[in-house]
Amino acid sequence: MALKPLSTPFALGALSLAGVLTLSACGGGGDGGSTEESAAPEAPTVEADEELAALVPDDIAQAGTVTIGVEASYPPGEYLDTDGETVLGFNVDLLNAAMDKLGLETEWEPTAFDSIIIGVDTGTYDLGASSFTVTEERLEQVNMVSYFSSGTQWFAQAGNPQDVDPDNACGMRIAVQANTTHDTDIEARSAACVEAGEEPITIQKFESQPLATETIVSGVNDASLADMPTAVYALDQTGDGVLELVGEQYSAAPYGVLTHQDDDELAEAVAAAFNALMEDGTYTEILEQWGVDAGGLETAEVNPDLSE
Repeated sequence: MALKPLSTPFALGALSLAGVLTLSACGGGGDGGSTEESAAPEAPTVEADEELAALVPDDIAQAGTVTIGVEASYPPGEYLDTDGETVLGFNVDLLNAAMDKLGLETEWEPTAFDSIIIGVDTGTYDLGASSFTVTEERLEQVNMVSYFSSGTQWFAQAGNPQDVDPDNACGMRIAVQANTTHDTDIEARSAACVEAGEEPITIQKFESQPLATETIVSGVNDASLADMPTAVYALDQTGDGVLELVGEQYSAAPYGVLTHQDDDELAEAVAAAFNALMEDGTYTEILEQWGVDAGGLETAEVNPDLSE
């Protein structure tokens, strides 16, 4: 897979979302948190491409619409607008544009994160898109079309009063979103602490990242870890002097849009649409509008080789 160089950590300025979206400093419930003001960038207009549209499976082409499972509380990737229904975010704009290329309408269906893969597997959703990091485990369950790249970033209260060190977090109180790669990461770190004869990490898991972030702001937990854009977004939205990044980004990996494991045809169509957006400049335009262009890929692939 060809990747654009990623800074480590990402330049804070490149990912700043000030003026793009204003959320309350604290997240709300599993519905994505309360929002006070929304000013997402206007998505570019994308025309359908007849040659690309011909790649779409007949049943979906006839329906003219794809249903997309999403956990809409992970800004700036995907989150709910002030109406509590409309799903916004840079991942949303990217996939909407790709579906426009294929001549398809999108129906975004908010749901719990850990139900999306099941929903794609059972046919409840045609696609799944919710900042899914491509992993070997997930590739055993679904097809994944790569379209973005991000690593993991820790953050804590400004000044890091508990002296959190991601490489030595034994005995710390860490908040994560459940059933994510960060959940797996912190569980492995805690197990290593126990194996080394140290105190385990006290892990508190939440349905959404905003809820986890809220416990760092309040001091209930010492730190959290999330995808880099989401961590930087948390700093931006809580204001100066509230949170800070701890350590550097690590384990950069692609995000993937999910299709059923047997639906190679749809997966290839999605990849072709992303690649067309990359070629005509729409892809970069969307990433730049959201300030996340540091994570851009040069090529979208179906089930990318993670060993490269």
